[in-house]
Amino acid sequence: MTHSEDRDLTGLFCEPHVAARLEKRVADWSRRGDAFPFEPCPPPSAGKLRRRARRRRQRSEISPRSVSGVVAKIATEMMCLTADEPQRGRNRRFIMSHVQQIAMYVCHVVLQMTMTEVGRGFGRDRSTVGHACARVEDRRDEAGFDRLVTAIETVTSGVFTPIGRKG
Repeated sequence: MTHSEDRDLTGLFCEPHVAARLEKRVADWSRRGDAFPFEPCPPPSAGKLRRRARRRRQRSEISPRSVSGVVAKIATEMMCLTADEPQRGRNRRFIMSHVQQIAMYVCHVVLQMTMTEVGRGFGRDRSTVGHACARVEDRRDEAGFDRLVTAIETVTSGVFTPIGRKG
């Protein structure tokens, strides 16, 4: 690639002031006779490649905090859809604690996360998650509450079920 082709590419992909600086550097390198002033890096060791692969696999998994945030958002939206009027003050805090309990229950039952993972996702202890699951189970005897929790479970399983896999 010639120097003029470099200048054309630089102008296409850079801001004008950055392109001018790069052209100056290329001119300095060519004047000194350096084709490229940096030494190539040695290839990574096998251990380093294994560590990189492990980190990529770990990053590809969804964190418990992300999952719990999505489930809590689903539960909140579903609860807002069924509410008659906007909640205020103490009643709103009561409703939101129930929403969080439902989200914890759905994470544990539908997504089959351990109570420790659910607790980590919500910033709570696993015993709090156990209490939330017990509270939701006790309230499922009410028909309206059971329909709400079933709808949240259905939406959550639809969101987190991989494409092409049934149930």
